[in-house]
Amino acid sequence: MELIIDAEYFSQRIQCSRDDKEECLYTVRLLLELAVAAREKGILALDQMMEEHPARYSSPFLRKAVQLIVDVGNADHIRKVLYNTIFASNYFGRKFLTSVVITETVLAIQRQEDLDYIFRSLIPSYFGMEFERNAVQVYERYRALRPKPKKEQKAPEEGAEL
Repeated sequence: MELIIDAEYFSQRIQCSRDDKEECLYTVRLLLELAVAAREKGILALDQMMEEHPARYSSPFLRKAVQLIVDVGNADHIRKVLYNTIFASNYFGRKFLTSVVITETVLAIQRQEDLDYIFRSLIPSYFGMEFERNAVQVYERYRALRPKPKKEQKAPEEGAEL
């Protein structure tokens, strides 16, 4: 079975209120943490994060998505399973938006896409023009508040004063 998403079906299901979109931004923040961890420590680190922080990553759909990218190497298989789950669950509004954002983000993480692309372009595109800036701000705030990695300090040259 090939996954074909009808644009009208998709656009009807993803419609939700500003409050629903605002709630979805928390999930975007969690996905950003996972994406950074995957970049710095590898995909397997995501499984460890899920185990260490079950309350923080409590969404069953998010947990399923992460488990799939850890266990299944084929992006097409992951996409089919996640979208089949969305369709079978008959999601609308906030749940549909959140599930699509999770799906597309974990697929981008699995493909090792650039974080700027994922969080400045891809994910905000699901929020619509009037709200996409709010989604981008999640990424910008995270980057501004995140401690910068320490640069390796050079050993003093021989004979240099300490």
